Amino acid sequence: MLESKKRSVETPLKTGLFVDGFTMRKVNEYYRNIHPEYSGINFLGLKHWVAVQVSRYFWPGRSIEMMAHYYHPYRNPEEDRDYRHRGMMHFSDELHKAGFEVHFAGINYANDLCPNLELKEDVMLYARYHQLDALVLVSTQGQYASLPQMLSTMGIQTLLLGWNFVYHNRDREVHWHTDQDLKRLSTYYVPMELIMKKASTDVLAQELFLSPKAKFKACRGVSSGFPRGTSRLPFRQ
Repeated sequence: MLESKKRSVETPLKTGLFVDGFTMRKVNEYYRNIHPEYSGINFLGLKHWVAVQVSRYFWPGRSIEMMAHYYHPYRNPEEDRDYRHRGMMHFSDELHKAGFEVHFAGINYANDLCPNLELKEDVMLYARYHQLDALVLVSTQGQYASLPQMLSTMGIQTLLLGWNFVYHNRDREVHWHTDQDLKRLSTYYVPMELIMKKASTDVLAQELFLSPKAKFKACRGVSSGFPRGTSRLPFRQ
C-alpha cells in the first residue's frame, strides 16, 4: 500500500487547461476598453497562475503535467482566404508562443458567433484515453454545462474560471455572467473578475494582464517550463 501511494504521488497530475475563445473575446474586450488596466489577458501569465491553482485545489505537492488548448469561435481565415482577419492570425501566433495548441471552429459562425463545441469533444476524448486527471475550464457558457458532470462520473474534477461583469459598449449595456448550471456542476469555481482586481497588490495576479512593454518578455523562453501540449491521440486534422 505504501509503495502504491508513493508511486501515485510521484506520478505527474495530467491537467488540461481548455480555454473557450468565445468567452475570452468578451473578457479581452472588457479589460482592454473598460478596466483601468486597459490591457488584455497575458496567456503565459494565465498558465503560470493556473499551475499554482491546480496544485492548491487538486493535489498539493504533486508535480503537474499541463497541456493548454485555445478554441476560437471562428473558422481559420487562412483556409477561407479571408485576409480581413489578419489580427486573429497574429493573436493565434501569440497563443502558440505561449504554448497553447490553437483550434479553429469547423463551422462558419461569421453571422452568429457561439462557443466552439469541439472543445467539449476533445476534453472527453482525452478523458477516455486516460490523458486527463483534472480539467481547468475557462468559460462562462452554458453549452459546456454537461461537461463537468460527465467528467465527474470518470473521477475527473473540474476547476471553472469564469467572469461576471457589466459595462457600456456604445449605446448599450452589456451584462456578462457565468452560466449558473456550469458553476453548480463544476467541482470548484473561481470568480476571475475578483482575482484580477487584486492585480495592483498581488504579484501573481499581475501576470494575468498583458502590458505593451511586457508583450515580448512574456513570450521569451516559454517552452522551458511548459512544453507545448499536443495530443498523442488520433485527433482530426
